[in-house]
Amino acid sequence: MALNKRRSEERDLEVVYEDEDVVVMRAPDDEELERMVKDIIRRKGRPVTWKELRKELSGLAGEDRLRKVLVKLIERDEIVEMIDGSFGLRGMEASYVPRRLKKRVRPLVPRKFRTRWGPIVESRGSISAAIQYLREARLGKRARRVN
Repeated sequence: MALNKRRSEERDLEVVYEDEDVVVMRAPDDEELERMVKDIIRRKGRPVTWKELRKELSGLAGEDRLRKVLVKLIERDEIVEMIDGSFGLRGMEASYVPRRLKKRVRPLVPRKFRTRWGPIVESRGSISAAIQYLREARLGKRARRVN
């Protein structure tokens, strides 16, 4: 299914050359890439990791362009960098249960990350402890709703 969706996103791009073996399309500009990133997150219905975004957009945009677009979206508050490093649409952070991490990479926009997650990280002592706290708190709420 992801392949079909990706093909429909690619169809929106201008075809420069096409024959039986090859289709060459114009790469998306930054605005199109921003829309594609938001569409991927919206389609998945949950925050996505850097690895997932890279996989979805491979062949269409390099890592540097993807990073640049993510930084713009985060700075405009259209996308939120979650405490575990995944990326979600605004509002997803309220109910998101963070993934457990082996290693947390540096935030793309440290100022925004500190503003959003700084108080909980400081109160818990580390990002790992804050992630564990959020997992327990949010999973506990879900269990209480079921009962």
